[in-house]
Amino acid sequence: MRRWPDTLPTPSALGFGLTPAEQVIRTDMETGFARVRRLTFARQDLVDVKWTFTDAEMAAFRAWYEDAAWSLAGDSDSLTGWGVNATSLSADTVVGPDLALADRLVDTVALNEHYAHKVLTPTPLDGTTMLGSATLRMAGRKWARLALVDRAGALCWTNVNVETGEFGGMGGLVSRTIKDRGDGWWRVSITALSGTGATNPVLRLALLDATPTAYYAGDGLSGVDVCEVNARVVTGYDLFVRSDASGNALGASGGSAWVTVPIAVGGGFRYVEARFRGTFKAVASSGLNWDVTATLEVRNA
Repeated sequence: MRRWPDTLPTPSALGFGLTPAEQVIRTDMETGFARVRRLTFARQDLVDVKWTFTDAEMAAFRAWYEDAAWSLAGDSDSLTGWGVNATSLSADTVVGPDLALADRLVDTVALNEHYAHKVLTPTPLDGTTMLGSATLRMAGRKWARLALVDRAGALCWTNVNVETGEFGGMGGLVSRTIKDRGDGWWRVSITALSGTGATNPVLRLALLDATPTAYYAGDGLSGVDVCEVNARVVTGYDLFVRSDASGNALGASGGSAWVTVPIAVGGGFRYVEARFRGTFKAVASSGLNWDVTATLEVRNA
């Protein structure tokens, strides 16, 4: 099921409204009360929602709503198709944040560097700033390295302790950030220049030993779990949005797809299945913020 991005806010209380769908059919009689019969026990609501987005959130929302191109790394929750060096990949090993199925990267027993890598396409222009991100959790290896290999072959990298969520050494980066995603998961993001050269940049995820060192003899059992992978040419509007194998956002498909969205339908905000009823409306407000309103049809609430 497609899902509301964690990088976007929940609807605001102001402007929120709910209309339950009619669950009965009425037949008027010539005399006396109408005959009333229940058609369904399913809960089906029409919900008027309002979000207040920053300009960056508005850009991410529009890409999510339209299933627009978003990531140069393809599928955000699958490493299928990645190249490997002295590692093995296991698909859909565990459930990650927001119910994403995460893959596991495990080292081999070889004395070598242990990593997986993805060539980023289409090719970014020389000298542009690029962003790479991945959400990681320890699966035997507590140190990992997220890196961008630029067009000249230079490695721009950060080490991260995926047990504690702390950074280690780094080199060649413009910036790095880390966010706690809960239950031992950490979203790591790095930015670096694409460099000048003849090759495509590469996003690389490496395993490190306890030292932490990249060149070591693995045990064939230890690794890290991986999901929520994105890579972009930095625009300033680069929030994480889940993407499919083509790198397009996995969102509302122009309003036609059912998605799980945090909505208050009684009992606080919780994830329910919803679909846009018509398009949204956006009004610019102060500080480059946006007030976005829409009507959603909600099922299984």
